[in-house]
Amino acid sequence: MSYWRNTLKPLLDAERGTLFKQAPIRVTLAFPNRYGVGMASLGFQVIYRMFNQEEGVACERAFLPDDVDAFERTGQALPTVESGRAAADCELFAMSVSFELDLTNIIRMLDVAGMAPLRKERSDNDPLIMIGGPLTSSNPYPLTPFADIIIIGDGEQIVPVVSEALRESASREDFYDLIDGMPGVFLPARHSHEPQWATAPKELLPAYSQIVTPHSELSNMFLVEAQRGCPRPCTFCLARTMYGPNRNNQAQELLDTIPEWVTKVGLVGAALSDFPHTKYVGKTLTERGIKLGVSSIRADTVDAELAEILKAGGLRTFTVASDAPSERLRRWLKKGITTEDLLKTAQISRDLGFKGLKVYMMIGLGPENDDDISELIAFTKELAGINRIALGISPFVPKRHTPHFADPFAGVQVIEKRLKRIQKELRTTAELRNVSAKWAWVENVIARGGPEVGMAAYGIYKNESIGAWKKALEEIGWHDEFEANTPAIGLPPGQYEPREVSAHAQGLAI
Repeated sequence: MSYWRNTLKPLLDAERGTLFKQAPIRVTLAFPNRYGVGMASLGFQVIYRMFNQEEGVACERAFLPDDVDAFERTGQALPTVESGRAAADCELFAMSVSFELDLTNIIRMLDVAGMAPLRKERSDNDPLIMIGGPLTSSNPYPLTPFADIIIIGDGEQIVPVVSEALRESASREDFYDLIDGMPGVFLPARHSHEPQWATAPKELLPAYSQIVTPHSELSNMFLVEAQRGCPRPCTFCLARTMYGPNRNNQAQELLDTIPEWVTKVGLVGAALSDFPHTKYVGKTLTERGIKLGVSSIRADTVDAELAEILKAGGLRTFTVASDAPSERLRRWLKKGITTEDLLKTAQISRDLGFKGLKVYMMIGLGPENDDDISELIAFTKELAGINRIALGISPFVPKRHTPHFADPFAGVQVIEKRLKRIQKELRTTAELRNVSAKWAWVENVIARGGPEVGMAAYGIYKNESIGAWKKALEEIGWHDEFEANTPAIGLPPGQYEPREVSAHAQGLAI
């Protein structure tokens, strides 16, 4: 039974905007997750279009099967979506990676495609393996055992450089010579430290969708980037550093990218309510009968006019981010959102007939204590008295390139205890959804780890579990070097009160 004909061809037939091209240089652009997840990635779609615009280059897509084990039992080569050719039958096998927890999927993707995951085990006869995406900007080091090229920063600046090198090189070393030293190019075989990031010039923006499909997690939605970067100083967020300086696109630039046949548009940006043209673009689109999708809106910039536009665009639940359980922790994070801002947003959502308010937040921040959780519980009850409330709670994971890089992870037991208390006291008040504390711990390890963490993932990529991660990390001698750091509310993020290392600081007590 052909996997391409039975599984991928129906997905292909439902797409609009697919590119079909034949050229001497073949690129496979892979996403190490399901089709629906990958097709919701705007960056993935932009790189797909850009490679196909290059002279002599043809790019086709590949995704992990929904059931990888079942697919492997068929003995088939992993096919591309466009033509069904073997995904590994290419000169460049590129992957776009968004999440730390896709680290094992990256390894599995290479394996399923029929290539040796470890760089040292491949030869000049194998495709070049290139990895880019948000994860590489956050922390490229766990990827170094696997990738030939790691791209850090904006892909728009890199695709022409890589394509030219593919056209001109006769060997792997020739290819390396041609791209070595370019912004955003990290060659693990030659470099030990990440380079200056690539920053796309404004004329290459805005980013926008190439393919619209009902089978994306953002079903039938055309994505367009309103802004890249962020003007806000929130200390925990990578948007300012990862995406470079804030670059706003003009309203007409966005509108000109949207085809007439589109029925749903998603505006993409780290701070959409700071984007000066959100209301104009939103109103123009809703007057054309187009439904709108937006990421979370900052509560301090919400007003009735913006809310009315979003409701006219089909939004039923208003979404904002608190990002911390208490006022003092929001100030510590330089979030700039007050209790009054959140109350005002809840009132606007009620007055305009929204079905509810969704609030995202983190717990497990360094200076957090039981009083902060008490404030969260009391304040949620106050919000619930205004409109229906849903809380999305994530454990705080420190990231590179932020002041919180050396903050301690709060610990699974601490986070689970706080989650249990929140669930007990709010179970009749709000809808609660939370990210697993144990998997947040794994994310934390990957987010600050080096090549040794990549090798730990390599040992377990076919049988991943929390227990497998703990055992693999013990085998490589990993220890939490940040556990002894003690953030304090009176200190800026990144400065710590000294204390003695605890008895389990060198172990894996999570």
